[in-house]
Amino acid sequence: MSVLITNVGKVKVVNKSNDEFMTNADLRLQHYFQNLLNMVEKTSKSAEDSILLAGAMMSVARVVYYDTLGPQQGQQVMDNNVADFIELIKPTIH
Repeated sequence: MSVLITNVGKVKVVNKSNDEFMTNADLRLQHYFQNLLNMVEKTSKSAEDSILLAGAMMSVARVVYYDTLGPQQGQQVMDNNVADFIELIKPTIH
């Protein structure tokens, strides 16, 4: 596993072993993800810039989902993404 350290924190990037199969879509997604992180690194001069850029990326994602999948399915994808995000950042109560 490799860890990419950015000005917005650490991002773990899991490298698949040779015996695991990565589809073309997996490889493209990994490439796009890395390119977006690189763009944030190169263009953000502050934490506020990074947050604004992330918000812009989310807005673009919504437009693409709606244009490609239609309003109902696009909203379902957005709802699922928000639910996944909330689960990711939800504090653990001990």
